[in-house]
Amino acid sequence: MLLRDISFVLVTTIAVYASVYAPQPILPLLAAEFGQTASGGALLMTAVLLPLSFAPLFYGLLLESQPAKRMLLVTIGVLSLLQAAFGAAESYGLLLTVRLLQGACVPAILAAITSYLAYTVDREHIQRAMTYFVAANILGGFTGRVLSGWVATNAGWRTTFFVLAVALAGCFVAVTRMRADSRLSMAPVRLSAVVPILRNGNISRLYAVAFAIFFAFMALLTFLPFRLKEIDPSYTAFVISMMYSGFLVGVVISAGATRIIRYAGGEKRAMTIGLAVFAAAMLAANVPSGAGVFAVMFVMCGGMFFVHAVAMGTMNRLAEENRAVSNGLYISIYYTGAALGSFVPGLIYQVAGWAAFTLTLTAAIACAIAITRGLRMPDRQGGRSY
Repeated sequence: MLLRDISFVLVTTIAVYASVYAPQPILPLLAAEFGQTASGGALLMTAVLLPLSFAPLFYGLLLESQPAKRMLLVTIGVLSLLQAAFGAAESYGLLLTVRLLQGACVPAILAAITSYLAYTVDREHIQRAMTYFVAANILGGFTGRVLSGWVATNAGWRTTFFVLAVALAGCFVAVTRMRADSRLSMAPVRLSAVVPILRNGNISRLYAVAFAIFFAFMALLTFLPFRLKEIDPSYTAFVISMMYSGFLVGVVISAGATRIIRYAGGEKRAMTIGLAVFAAAMLAANVPSGAGVFAVMFVMCGGMFFVHAVAMGTMNRLAEENRAVSNGLYISIYYTGAALGSFVPGLIYQVAGWAAFTLTLTAAIACAIAITRGLRMPDRQGGRSY
């Protein structure tokens, strides 16, 4: 795979994730402007995550018979227009509608990108390629959040989404210059392709881990801005957005995941350690100060994104065929967890408070640890399991 193509893929990934998560740190601002409660404001995240929870599987199946580059061009172009529409929206209903449509585009882009990598990178280097992809989506999430917070504080929240529209238009131009991936097959697409994947016990467990960690993480990220406003009502959108700086640790750790796996003695042990760190940080998020939350986020993001990088890379290594479908299913499952996490735990937060909220999320991570302990991983030479 050409270095230029890899660069285009990673930059596009950053722009797409920035567009998904840009509204998150300004949810209190948007809720106030459009007369919404915390739960109502959080629906702007649920709206984009809900389509992400089921659309990736369809796109993953489609990519088994269609070139990924073609899908990238169509969906990136549409997403650029939708970002501009969000910035121009004058009603909350229109904001939600645009976010739903964005949610239909984003999984197509992500499934196309992961499939492009899976079929153009040789099997020996697929783990590294996927960790770079995860690092890019972390950086994109951080960039989108900080950009929206800074722009909202200094130039109004609408400007953020016009800037993102221009950035995505630039990605569209870049993708036109990428090498075309080979047409994989013109065989009819069948949902039965999913069944053999789910019969693989290790892959199914990795899917379950992905669901649990994204449920907990998205819940924390979505309601954190409201919690910070409780701690100090004077916090601006930019101050809140900087609380997501811990994502930068996730970039470094995810990019170095393969080395950490070797030090830990394999994927299973590495994931268990990462999950334990994630759980400890979730409990520590009860600290009643902005500075404390800022510090905790570095630990939390490091643990969570490391687990994500290892799980996704391992799943691709274990998938013997239909890797586009496997990736689409992985994305579908972890965004199902994220969609539920962006709303359901918020009800606990509103009724029982922040401590009960974080304890519930810690329990979800504990379930992921138990699932991980049940993995039976073959070594890389196909020998014994551990």
